[in-house]
Amino acid sequence: MAAVKAITQETFDQVVRENIEDFEMEEMEAVNDAVEQFTSQGVSLTMIIKAAKKDGHKVIKLVEELKSISGEDLSDSDNECLKSVLNLLTTQFKNDLANRYQAAKIANAHKIVFEICQVHKENKEIFPICLATFASLIDGQPDLISTDGIDFLLTHLQVADDEEITALFLRIIRFSCTKHESNRVHLVKSNGIEHIMLSAERFKGSISVVREACGALRCLTMDDDVRVQFGKAHEHTKLVVMEHSGLERLFQLARTHEQHATVSSEVCLTMGKLMVRNEFCQQLVDLGGLDLILSITEIHIDKQNVVRQCVTLLKAISGNDDVKVAVVKAGGIDFLLKTLNNHKSNASICEACFAALTTLALRNPSHCDAIMSKNAALLMKEAMLEHSDHPGVQKQACMAVRNLVARTRHHTKAFIDHGVEGLIRRAREQHKKVLEDESKAALRDLEVDVELKERWRGENIGITS
Repeated sequence: MAAVKAITQETFDQVVRENIEDFEMEEMEAVNDAVEQFTSQGVSLTMIIKAAKKDGHKVIKLVEELKSISGEDLSDSDNECLKSVLNLLTTQFKNDLANRYQAAKIANAHKIVFEICQVHKENKEIFPICLATFASLIDGQPDLISTDGIDFLLTHLQVADDEEITALFLRIIRFSCTKHESNRVHLVKSNGIEHIMLSAERFKGSISVVREACGALRCLTMDDDVRVQFGKAHEHTKLVVMEHSGLERLFQLARTHEQHATVSSEVCLTMGKLMVRNEFCQQLVDLGGLDLILSITEIHIDKQNVVRQCVTLLKAISGNDDVKVAVVKAGGIDFLLKTLNNHKSNASICEACFAALTTLALRNPSHCDAIMSKNAALLMKEAMLEHSDHPGVQKQACMAVRNLVARTRHHTKAFIDHGVEGLIRRAREQHKKVLEDESKAALRDLEVDVELKERWRGENIGITS
């Protein structure tokens, strides 16, 4: 695969300028022509501002204007001007990653905005606007914040007494730790987990603070920095649960916001990310997590995002065999099949339900019998038909079918009678690269004809020293 070519903003602007001056093109025509030229050459324009440059791009001019009014002792008119420029910059940064990238690369926007945050940290009128601008700037650009910047955030997060400012601190922490392992490690070493949890508890009535705190915690459980061979996601997750009582504290937050759909979804998603060990799954159930999941789903049965996160959390805790039994005894199978039936039109929920059924059926014939006794084959067939173009749904369906018949062969007839074999074959042809193995395994366990490739055959010559 050929490497993607790249150009500078200056080169792109030069081509646009030549189109306008030499070929007398209109501005938009000149920009579109330049985009077409570079795209045809395999050049990536993701980080390029695709607009005509007259006396400077708007975002660069705003950064330069910001620099000129970033002093400490400002008049009332200067304060108003500063707020206006910061708000305009925030809008520009939110519009496009290219604006954020070029503002930092060409005009050092990150240094200027962060310096203004430090200068005006005691100004309750300007400080939140500065933080909002900085948050919008580093979204997708975690390299723009240093360890000193993270220390600044944590220091002020501890004493923040304002809901809006606390939420902004947490948002910046989330952006700074997304796809950046060294920032995560520094945050954890600086007791960042505890500061995040305390902030959520201090403002437990604030939807925005709890939501941002959950997002910040989830970032610590990710291994998404491609520059690092081995991340510390598992270690960080254990710290959250074992040293900071994360499950107990998140459980209480979930109870507090049980009636609020967005926060319930965020907390369930976060708890699901913490289910990395058997004892953590059991711990959540012992706290009453199973009842919480069913209760939240019942309250928000029409909110698809909440339902999906609850199903995903149910699947996560069912990784523990003892919990799996408790889930079934508590009516988990009826819950999943009812959810699948009610939200058949939502691909994400269908995929989540299939994944949960796969886990419940794994190595447990009695659970397979219980699932199949509820007419699961027909529901699965209908969902597969509804989302034939969605590879994730088809893949999870194949895995669920396989687990439901692998140790209980008498259930193959129900799937065959409902035409699931044909749906699997069609899905295999349509999404061959994604579910080649899963589809073949499902067909094999349904005991129908399937071509299996013997990838390697030994030479039968034994081991030689």
